[in-house]
Amino acid sequence: MSDITNELLYEVLKQIQGDIAHIKRRVDANDEQFKSIRHMLIAIQSDDLRGEAAIAGLRVDVDRIKHRLEIGDA
Repeated sequence: MSDITNELLYEVLKQIQGDIAHIKRRVDANDEQFKSIRHMLIAIQSDDLRGEAAIAGLRVDVDRIKHRLEIGDA
């Protein structure tokens, strides 16, 4: 243990600091990717809701047409 010097400790700490900085950069990159994925999911959900609303509107129109033509389900 007597071979450990301040210079050796300094070099090890510099390497650890570099590794931590690398990890922080990777975490930041992952955060950005997760944000992008979240935005894509929101867009997909919005498209789905718009599609469901359009289908509901078409159903109302079909029901109205059936009623006018006196076409019943029964």
